[in-house]
This record gives sequence, C-alpha cells and structure tokens, in this order.
Amino acid sequence: LILKGADERAARVSKMKWLILRFLLQMLVAIVCVTGVLNETCTTTSQQVGRCVLPINCEYALKILRSTYISDEEWYYLHNNKCGTIREGRIPKPLICCPVVSNVPSCGVSVNNRIFGGEETAFGEIPWAGLIRYKVGKNRFAAKCGCTLLNSRWVLTAAHCITSVPSSWKLHRVVFSEWNANKRAPCNPEVTETKQCRKEYSIEEHIIHPMFERDSLSMRHDLAMIKTETAVEFDDYVKPICLPFSNRIQELPIDGELFTVTGWGQTELDNNSGIQRHVEVFGKNNSVCDKAFVPLGITLTEDQICVGGERGKDSCRGDSGGSLTRQDGLINYIVGIVSLGAQKCGTKDHPGVYTKVANYLDWIEEVMIA
Repeated sequence: LILKGADERAARVSKMKWLILRFLLQMLVAIVCVTGVLNETCTTTSQQVGRCVLPINCEYALKILRSTYISDEEWYYLHNNKCGTIREGRIPKPLICCPVVSNVPSCGVSVNNRIFGGEETAFGEIPWAGLIRYKVGKNRFAAKCGCTLLNSRWVLTAAHCITSVPSSWKLHRVVFSEWNANKRAPCNPEVTETKQCRKEYSIEEHIIHPMFERDSLSMRHDLAMIKTETAVEFDDYVKPICLPFSNRIQELPIDGELFTVTGWGQTELDNNSGIQRHVEVFGKNNSVCDKAFVPLGITLTEDQICVGGERGKDSCRGDSGGSLTRQDGLINYIVGIVSLGAQKCGTKDHPGVYTKVANYLDWIEEVMIA
C-alpha cells in the first residue's frame, strides 16, 4: 500500500511537469511577431482588467499550474490570454494577460461542501456571510444588515444599508464567524468541537455605487463596497465567496434555477432569528417581479434579478445586503445582493429583487484596484 501511494504521487508529479511543459510549449508556438509591452494594461478573455506580464509573475497563472487538476476553463485561460512577447537576448519570452483582481484560491468552498422559512445554518456552512455592525448611540451597537466577504480587505453589501439607516447611525465594524447574533458572548463553544469566536474588523472606508439613487423606488444599482482597516484572517469558518468572472457562470440561466439566500433577519414567527439561517429559492423571469410590483410603479432592469415568490420562503428585514448564491460543482458564486421585496415577507407570488452582481464586476474591480 505504501508503494502504491508513492507511485501515485510520483505519477501526479510527472503529470504536473508534463502539463507545465505543455503550457510553455503552447505559449512559445503561439508567439506573435510583435513585441508585447511589459506591464501594459490588457483585457482577459473574460473581460477582466489585467496586466501583460511573464507567467512566472502572474499568481493566477501559477495557481493553475501548481494545481493537481486543470479544468478546460483554466486551459482556455492559459492558451487564449497571451498578449505578446519580450526579448531577452535571442530567446523571446511569452507574456500573459494576468487579471489584476482574481478570486482568492479556495473561494466559495464551505467547511461542509434576510431569511423567511429558512433552516438554521450549521456553523461554518456559509463562511463568507458577514454582518454589518452600526454604532447607534453611546456604547450602543446594532447589527442590521448582511454583507459578503470578497477577499482579505473588501466586503460587498447593499447601498441602502449605508444610506437608509438613521442619520445618527455610524458604520462601526463588519463581523464574521458569527452564528448567533443575539448572544453577547464572543465565542460559540456549543456549535463546534473547538471554541470558535466571532471576528470583528473596523471599517476603513465605504464606497457606494455612483449611480445609486437613495430615493428611487426601483433600488437600481443597490450595492456598495466596504474596506476593512486590517486584513481579514481566513480559516474554515471565514472564507471569501467567488465572484462570477467566468463567462460560463455568467451565462447560466436564472429562471427555474436554485439559489441560496443567507441572513440573520426576520423568521416566519415575525421576530429576528438571531441565528444565521438560509433558504433555497428558485429564480424567476424578471416579468414575474414586474407583475408583482406594478402597484408600486417598479419595473426591473437587466441589472436586477427576480427570485422566490413561494409562500414562507424569502429574504426579509435584517437580511438586506446579504448574498444570493448559486453552486456550480463544489464552488459557490455570489449572484445577487438582497435589495428589496414585498412589504410582508414570504408572500406568495411576490418574489424578492436582488442586485445582479455580474453586471457590476467592472466597478467592483475598479474599486479594488484604486
């Protein structure tokens, strides 16, 4: 058995060496005559902002090459994102368009591979879900909105979570590794074998999407970015979600597909759950939401997603800013941000409206890069 394991490891190492050699040969075979400009701005095939660099200086490319498994999508990236060559002596060296902002390795994977009618979430099951804590008075704090971790410094939420709170409220901290928001004790020894404590991070700045209009009924462009003062530490209970950079993920259908909403908001008993909960809901055609919101004069745009409408299953007050996610294989991607819904949560034929994250990837990248 030991020899068999050693043979398998040797085979994997040999395969990786061959894959790396194959990649380098493909790069050399496809070299263009023009000379590329090192560090010049470029655009990847998935329309991400990138820089033209040597593969050895691209962490994203190295991550792929070091992996024990390279998907067709990753091979497509390696083969189709060449941006020229540079010459050092007689040997031309290939350049690759390296995304300036990319998903964190192991994003979107939970430790277990606003919510109405949802189930309690196992601690660590949704490690990218966070809470926004506000300072509401002298030594008084409240957590009223959700947020989603994108990387070690940036968090995504709804713009109205910043603009629609009382003027006396101030953004205070973002909180992760939180399970029961109603407990004052910072740790949750009863839900894991080892004591896990909430992690709080002070806020350095927040940026609201420039086209968001606070008084607009439609809540279009309802998203904002929050930057933490210090880096968020990752572990099994705190991990970032994956952004849908891939064209394949963006082109997956919405109507009839299953999504997950996470939050700490109101439950079917009409009280704040305190406990993190999640609910699975089905996507709808935007026309379904248009019909439901006609009395309010609201018509959805292509920047919004219509989801839910089943009695007793919905995001609700307190869930605003939280994530709408979909699973592809073992990876979870953020698809939407909880934005608006029916006045009474979980009303049949009244779906919720979510900001469509894929339509704002350029803006998210610009904020992170600035």
